[in-house]
Amino acid sequence: MSVIKSHDITLYGGNNIDIVLSPLCDEHLPLLYKWCADPEVLCWTEGGTTDTNLSYGADTVHRIYGGVSQNAFCFLIEVNSIPIGECWLQKMNLPDVKAMYPETLDVRRIDMIIGKKAYCNKGIGTQSIGMMIDFAFCGEYVDVLHCFCEDDNIRLRRMWEKHGFTRVLEDPLEPQPQKGKWQYHYRLTRQEFIERRRVKVPADQRFTFPLAELQPSQLYISEGKLRLVREWFTPDDTENFDPIPVKRLDGRVLMTDGHTRAVAAYLAGWDSVPVYWDEDDLDMHAYEIDVNWCKDEGIISPIDLSKRIVPYKDYEQLWRKRCMEMSI
Repeated sequence: MSVIKSHDITLYGGNNIDIVLSPLCDEHLPLLYKWCADPEVLCWTEGGTTDTNLSYGADTVHRIYGGVSQNAFCFLIEVNSIPIGECWLQKMNLPDVKAMYPETLDVRRIDMIIGKKAYCNKGIGTQSIGMMIDFAFCGEYVDVLHCFCEDDNIRLRRMWEKHGFTRVLEDPLEPQPQKGKWQYHYRLTRQEFIERRRVKVPADQRFTFPLAELQPSQLYISEGKLRLVREWFTPDDTENFDPIPVKRLDGRVLMTDGHTRAVAAYLAGWDSVPVYWDEDDLDMHAYEIDVNWCKDEGIISPIDLSKRIVPYKDYEQLWRKRCMEMSI
């Protein structure tokens, strides 16, 4: 009988490095035994403990991961194919926190361990958590993420704040002694997540362009992302539509982003959308490859993309994985 209840979701991401979050399973138990036996690793995962001899044996590892995985998506973190830690998206399990929210809300927490200490302080944790946040809201449609860290863990506090979390509560850490004195509670709602991703462009930089003449640079649309766009998109309100960033490439106007809202506009009956010139310094060679993929599969406008709306899990496999494996 398996110790860890696994799943079938794999997430792909990373900036300049390949980060893959793959399903945690019993095959990874030897890694968990090693990481959970290391007092330096546990120092930052167990409330900032001052116990320099703390170490978990196999039975404790089985109890922790066997229990958590029943109500969580547990992932192995791999960087350039090297396992370096684990993270999970778990249904909120603390009664005091659950009591803070209506029972109808889906409240979850994210936890993470970087087991290979050489990979700490390199931004990997921040990027991995960003992938988990995207999965929570776009893939699982979570209402609230409620996460934790101790007051002395400055890096983790900054990481939550960088992703838009707000500190909402402070609890004393007991029993003492601990490295820190307080446990901080951080919260991010789905509405806050959506608002952070919206695009604000001055009116004098916007102009209208036909949807049929916009060249996509991706092959699929995530059903989960489309669902979030529809939370703010109003079909009869062009003034509050987030404009699409575009550049010129090979005589066509290329969408560098905003594919999901372009498809949402088409499905709502629009024949044109607000756009603006993207002034960012982008890797246009990569975009040329993307466009060639699109042309090879007959994707020459958001109209074609509207026929390629896929579940979040499939989007990760069909598009993000393909982009990660792109050879330039």
